[in-house]
Amino acid sequence: GQCSGPAALRGRNQPLHNVCGSALTCRHERRGLRAAMRALPLLCVAVSGLQPSTRRQFVAGATSTALAPAAAVARDLQFKDLGDGLTVAQITEGRGDAVVGRDSIVLVELVGRLVGKQGWTFEDSREDGDPYRLQLGQGLVVEGLERALVGARVGEVRRTVVPSKLAYVDRVKEPVPRSPAFRNRLYGTVLNDNRKTQETAGLGADVAGVVAFDVKVLNIRPPR
Repeated sequence: GQCSGPAALRGRNQPLHNVCGSALTCRHERRGLRAAMRALPLLCVAVSGLQPSTRRQFVAGATSTALAPAAAVARDLQFKDLGDGLTVAQITEGRGDAVVGRDSIVLVELVGRLVGKQGWTFEDSREDGDPYRLQLGQGLVVEGLERALVGARVGEVRRTVVPSKLAYVDRVKEPVPRSPAFRNRLYGTVLNDNRKTQETAGLGADVAGVVAFDVKVLNIRPPR
């Protein structure tokens, strides 16, 4: 695979690691992905901070001018390291005395994105107005999302960047995308063994398995 450099990335709706066909054959690409890994929180903020039309341009590889306002927002968020590569930031403060516990039942509105796929959306519960009901503490929910929700209050909005080992390790962990197209997008990326082998060998990390969630807590209930 001959690499045509960074210019080849502009205007293409494809993940960075597919530009040259192999993550092992493109030096430009490896350098770019390592930089992206270091800037994951900023990337997630940038993508989700854009309006839908601008976000589509960014995901397709738009110029940095469209990204500038969102990048400014990113600098205002303080990401907290929860360990194991998991980070979380508060976007909007919550209210009330009730907080999410490790075994709470929470009703949430969420948007999920594939960080290693240039922020492609794999779920958006706002589109159908149907929130997710998540039972924490029983191994039913993506581990990184569970950990990131603990301590949140009603009305609070958090953004979390979840490394692959704490994200989707199977097809049953919630939140499972409701749309067949979104499910194919998610699982075809994060559970692709060939891709994981290539990326781990070439980059030392499972880049495309990293996901990000923007989550708004709508209701908190104690465990049954």
